[in-house]
Amino acid sequence: MEVLKKINDVLCMVLRAVGLVLVSLFTGIVMFQVIARNYIKISVPWTDEASVIFFIWAVMVGSAVGVRKRLHYLVDIFPASYVRVNALMDLFAGVLVFAIIVVLFWGGLIYFEMGFSRNFDSIIITMAWLFISLPVSAFCMILFTIENILIDIGRVKKAFTNGGVQ
Repeated sequence: MEVLKKINDVLCMVLRAVGLVLVSLFTGIVMFQVIARNYIKISVPWTDEASVIFFIWAVMVGSAVGVRKRLHYLVDIFPASYVRVNALMDLFAGVLVFAIIVVLFWGGLIYFEMGFSRNFDSIIITMAWLFISLPVSAFCMILFTIENILIDIGRVKKAFTNGGVQ
């Protein structure tokens, strides 16, 4: 557990830095596009595709960080005093999230493979560079979710050995 936590700490720090760079690049490209169209009166077609690539990468990297920090939507059904039930529900939710992330990883690999046969219109790269963001971020999410599930298992054990209400 400690090794996984250390790996995930480093990975999360790297993803946050990469996410900051990606959002900065996205913002810079969009600003350049607006200035070029409105003030310089030129069309720069590559900015549309480049901004989409950076935006999607930033969203996927940010999603992985969100999974690590458990920033996804949570619904509290039971009061906090129901320690056992809430611990079990958190574990159940973690397992469901894990299943969804595995599907994202698998589907992302399929899209990545298909991306080699498609090129962007104005930049000379394949769409695989865009689609690889799906399995890369899903792999990070898998590592983060395993850590979260292990934490939840510990909470369930603690709730049942220390005698939580309900």
